[in-house]
Amino acid sequence: MTENIVQNKKTELIKYIPPKGEFTKFLSDEDYLEKGRSWGLFNKNPKHDFLFKGQDFQVNVKLVGYETYGVTDEYHTIIIEFEDGNLSCIHPAYLKEMQSPSFKKVYTVGENDTKNSEEKKTETKSKESTSKATTKKKEEKKEEVLITLPTDKSHFNGTVKEFSTKYNHFNDSEEEIVIWENVAVKGDQDLLIGNAWCSLSKTLKAAELEVGKSYQFDGKVVDKKLNKEVKYKLNNPSKVAEI
Repeated sequence: MTENIVQNKKTELIKYIPPKGEFTKFLSDEDYLEKGRSWGLFNKNPKHDFLFKGQDFQVNVKLVGYETYGVTDEYHTIIIEFEDGNLSCIHPAYLKEMQSPSFKKVYTVGENDTKNSEEKKTETKSKESTSKATTKKKEEKKEEVLITLPTDKSHFNGTVKEFSTKYNHFNDSEEEIVIWENVAVKGDQDLLIGNAWCSLSKTLKAAELEVGKSYQFDGKVVDKKLNKEVKYKLNNPSKVAEI
């Protein structure tokens, strides 16, 4: 009984945006897998349960289809189904953002929603944070422009930040990778690259790398982004030695 009351309260907070008439349903499991990957909702293995989040609540939803706009998948609108059977439209990027543990709504989404004073304070803080983040991004972008990557093989220093995986579209598998921090090209004047990544090759496995330890090695650096924090890739690291 208590669970039903809580669920009803959650439902009352949701503003549904139902699809306009007919929408496209997934043709098969393969179609679902292909669309989910193109939207960035999962990699190799399909995911069927997703979270829809608001302020102080989250509910489970499933993907049941999509509406098509534009010419590429990024312009699709996903149709999600709630546990009570209600359907709603949502942009793929927004649904993906909701899956992050750090996702938080500034205020509750409701039909006749009003923000109280505390919510206004939160919104103001959020805008200030956004402004600071925008300024920081501009500064980072300015710094990036100043970096001219060496084209020849170079000598590097770097610290192992973590081991991870990256989906490889060519062989449909998860590739083992190493994420580095404080990477610098050594020379007459050191060039700080910052964060970088590379494949966990046989050479690196043989070197028995450890998280938190610093190493020197030879290789090439290229402008190939893993994510917004890791913008460069190290190709064929060799002669690896702990510093």
